[in-house]
Amino acid sequence: MFNLKKELKDFDYREVEVDFKSLFPNLNISDVSNRFRHLKTDDPHETILAVIKDLWNGGYDYVLGNHGFWDAEYSKFSGHCHQCTPILGLVLSSLGFENVSYLECCRVYEHFIRTGNLEQVPPQEEPNPEMVEEFKKINRIPYCCLELFIEGKPYYISGKHVKPKDGKMLALLTPGCYDDFTGIMHHQDEKNKSGIYLKKVIPHNNPDSKNFYMQVVWNKQTFKDVGPEYFVTFLRMKLS
Repeated sequence: MFNLKKELKDFDYREVEVDFKSLFPNLNISDVSNRFRHLKTDDPHETILAVIKDLWNGGYDYVLGNHGFWDAEYSKFSGHCHQCTPILGLVLSSLGFENVSYLECCRVYEHFIRTGNLEQVPPQEEPNPEMVEEFKKINRIPYCCLELFIEGKPYYISGKHVKPKDGKMLALLTPGCYDDFTGIMHHQDEKNKSGIYLKKVIPHNNPDSKNFYMQVVWNKQTFKDVGPEYFVTFLRMKLS
């Protein structure tokens, strides 16, 4: 049986296949499909946006309440990225999206852009003092995102950072965190940027390493942050 808590203690990059049952112990995939299938359209980008809207409108609570969650401490939805990411992956997979992966990440220093050196930032350097002790327990500053493919092209989503507010869907990260516009939702502050899909960050020296290109790096900067934080994938979980 896949043990995610154990896997998250190993920061060497690797790829594993994970059954959704390992993440949602009470899973009934037919129920998930029935609950969300009205959101599927011929346009995959439109479907993704509709799913994200619906999840924030009670869908996250529905999935956790009916299908359980691998981490008993987070069985109630609280907006954590490690809840949003697998739930979004589960729903999109139930609607026919293929090659969906949950990317677990840790924060690395910004100098990797110049050097290609993915050096982890220790938890003691977390800027939010309320989170330092929690992060010290897991020995990393964590974040995660979802990878999926549309017509052979990879897309990356942080479900936590696309959210409805005052009747509109907003991107909660600065425009520089997102890829060039694709799909149906523009970033509200920069129309040539997507409001959904994260930008993959490649260092200037372009290291010739298969693992590097598989180890997706993305940057996270909310509108309150003074600068971007960079996160590298150490565990790629292909969801099935």
